Amino acid sequence: MLIKSLEDIKEILPVSDAVDLGRLRPHLETAEQTYLKPLLGELYNSLESFTCETIPDNLQEHETQYRELLKLVHRSEVHLAYWSGYDVLNAYISDGGFRRIETDKVKGLFKYQEDSLKDYFKSTGFNSLDAVLEYIESNIGHFAVFKESESWKFLKGEFIPDFKTFNSIYFMGGSRLIFMRLQPYVKVVEDLSIRKIINQENMDIIKAEMLKDEPNPKVSAILPLIRKPVAFLAVAMLMEDSGADLTDKGLFFEGRGLTMLSDTVKSPAEIERVQNLVKRNKGLGESYLLQLKQYLNENAEAWGGYQLPRQGIHNRDNSGKRTFWV
Repeated sequence: MLIKSLEDIKEILPVSDAVDLGRLRPHLETAEQTYLKPLLGELYNSLESFTCETIPDNLQEHETQYRELLKLVHRSEVHLAYWSGYDVLNAYISDGGFRRIETDKVKGLFKYQEDSLKDYFKSTGFNSLDAVLEYIESNIGHFAVFKESESWKFLKGEFIPDFKTFNSIYFMGGSRLIFMRLQPYVKVVEDLSIRKIINQENMDIIKAEMLKDEPNPKVSAILPLIRKPVAFLAVAMLMEDSGADLTDKGLFFEGRGLTMLSDTVKSPAEIERVQNLVKRNKGLGESYLLQLKQYLNENAEAWGGYQLPRQGIHNRDNSGKRTFWV
């Protein structure tokens, strides 16, 4: 575990000295298993070494960055632990059943206070996870184990290789969690829509050039036209699949469908609003796909003699004809 003592918690929240760390420990472990480990991967194990007395030799030169990252992770873990375990921590459990904890001197919170506090724990916890990702991204040279992870290497060769690029097309409230959550849908759009339009040969050329420090000018020119439909169609798919918009950062861990890390949605947005957003984003995505097709057709020489697929070539008026087309 990354939290070793009550003092670690006190640095995050002004809790009482009477807090029982043993009672809170299961919820800290839940926060780590559910949120931190899936997000950090092998970096979690490296980070855990900085809670021990001895730091591995290969990480000593990065001690300052790891210590700073550990503070951000602690902040997220504590808030998510109190959020996920709020109801259990607020109850007395015995052989006689479940009771609300209350004394003559200390009264329980009003309902609106409880709702507000739980929302604070949740939003602060997920915002801190976003801060963790932002810090890692800004100091990636110090976190080699994360840099070598599949999730990081996967993004390098993608049409939308980082959060900032995606956010400049579709605003996600500054959430890197949502950006990572969108990746399965981005892949679907690339495979089923973009590849069909630009063909495999052109796709390989673009992907290879993107890995260079200075891509070919023709690739730099077409990338914005590819990225826009990818972004809007991927967002539409996520909203349609999860039943929520992009304001809930917990979407990284919750949702419906085979590509998700969980199979439940706890805070769906209003159904009608989500449906309208899905329809709008699909429409914008399809419009941007049409722009991409037109651009390729107008610049056919640069892209292997590309020809805009003909549509409706088998449509005709069958009146008075000896053959009948359907």
